[in-house]
Amino acid sequence: ALLNNLETGGPGNLMGVPANVSRAVKIAQYLAILITLIMEEEIPTAVHLLRCIPQPAFKKRFPSKSYGMFVASALLRIALGYLFLANVYLTIVQSTAVIDIFFNVLALQFISELDDIAFELCKMEVLGRRLARACTAKLYQTEFEKQKFRRNLAASIFLKTAYFINLAVFVYFMTIVTMRQQNGDYQCQSVSIDFGDTVWEDPVVKYQGEMVPGFTMVFSYFNGVYTQLNKETSANRPVYTEMKKLNSDEPFDKDVVEPAKIKYSPAVNAWILVHPNIRKAFDDESDEPWLLRSPDTDSFELLDVSGSEWDLWQGRIESAVLHISCNECDDDTDCNLNGKCVDEGRHGKCECDYEPEAGIRYLGTHCEVKLEDKCGTIESETVAANMTEPVKYSISHYANDGTGPVDTLFQEYSRPVYSHVSGLPDVKEGEINWLVYTGRRWFGLYFNLIEYNMTFDELIFGTVNFHAFWSKAYSDVTVFVSDPTTGDNPVGVDFYLKGEVNTEENNQFGPFGALYSAQKDGQVGRGFWHCAGPEHLEWYDDNATDANAYVNTTTDINANATEQGPGN
Repeated sequence: ALLNNLETGGPGNLMGVPANVSRAVKIAQYLAILITLIMEEEIPTAVHLLRCIPQPAFKKRFPSKSYGMFVASALLRIALGYLFLANVYLTIVQSTAVIDIFFNVLALQFISELDDIAFELCKMEVLGRRLARACTAKLYQTEFEKQKFRRNLAASIFLKTAYFINLAVFVYFMTIVTMRQQNGDYQCQSVSIDFGDTVWEDPVVKYQGEMVPGFTMVFSYFNGVYTQLNKETSANRPVYTEMKKLNSDEPFDKDVVEPAKIKYSPAVNAWILVHPNIRKAFDDESDEPWLLRSPDTDSFELLDVSGSEWDLWQGRIESAVLHISCNECDDDTDCNLNGKCVDEGRHGKCECDYEPEAGIRYLGTHCEVKLEDKCGTIESETVAANMTEPVKYSISHYANDGTGPVDTLFQEYSRPVYSHVSGLPDVKEGEINWLVYTGRRWFGLYFNLIEYNMTFDELIFGTVNFHAFWSKAYSDVTVFVSDPTTGDNPVGVDFYLKGEVNTEENNQFGPFGALYSAQKDGQVGRGFWHCAGPEHLEWYDDNATDANAYVNTTTDINANATEQGPGN
């Protein structure tokens, strides 16, 4: 039983302790400790025998028997008692229901008494005469004289001390487990969530009590990393806060983007996705206006509802399957063998490999995204009107601290951002053309800094807090859009040019408007882009004194939308 209980654990949680338990279970755990110590009889019985049968008395009655063997048997009995206590401890800390605690404790107590039951059966000749004679031998029927007071007193004090120590050790280790559960140490600290590609065309976005039109709610915009911040909890369960898409290790600047949260709601007995500025209806003033709701559960672990069907609000209740994964690793396999698991065990983190000689680097929380130098630049198969060469886009880098080497890959949603190199017609001065991943789809976007009269600092600030929903990535600045994909890059994915959009007079189109195939001859499955070599470096300004002078490849094309808007 002890080995079986140990098998439920794993790296960082060897005892298999659940994420957390209810208050009733915690009370039952401490009561079970007291009951267990009262029920356990091997240790006090062995101590009693050693107290009552000193060596002289034993040798006087049984001169041919070994007193050392008698002591060894008593010590083995004590060891058996402590193994029973250890097993009970594991059973208690692993339990998630009150009834399970007491059933398991009683079952272990029954197992520990099987030897006594077998002994009694042998005495009654149930298991044969030979065993009956052995169990009714004079050795087991002998009574010894009562020992002197001082010896009895010493043994009695030892026994009471042993009980006290056992209780103190039990409570100490149980308290450690309780405190760690309360602190969320047995829960995943960071998760990645894929909400699917469902679209809510007219979400209710409220800011300062006013309705804000013009948003399209593509749930995949909220894909990405959600992390426990500042030990925030709801109903003794962790609250997971949406992190930046540029750098998933950092939270959004709240004066720019108010993040979504995943939390547990006792009111609906489920895990929910909420955002204070997105409501089911304009008059929805509820404290927890859920946009997604898990099946009914009392689980303390968010991962337990991964892969299940959640209720999704799309103007009405629909269903969607959510995929949730823990961003922690136990070993290098959890990093897809594309990186190293640092601090293996509890809360380990993947550090992804970069192999310059092989021309490969890996991105993502589990190093699941492969970026090859041969695809640093991508090229269209078709040639734009009035142009003589295919359209080319390339990845780019920037200086993370605003100075120093340009060595940080520009990325969003764990995919590189591609910037226009050549091939697009009528590119104006100050215009930026990007190919950006937004959680499930790639968007082709353009943005003119001169027209928006943006400063350099504003440009940088918008980049850091890019969010496909709050930055309105799909809007008038969107030129083309891809099919849904979870691939590493845009290569092999079908793209569509954006045409007419819905208006109040004509709403015949889908949520992305009229889409026209960009593939050669309009073929489905042909893909629009192919790899065209390493990153283009010649576009950097050799005369720039600031390493971020080429930040137009690393900026939020709709950064102005992050200025005091409904995202905050």
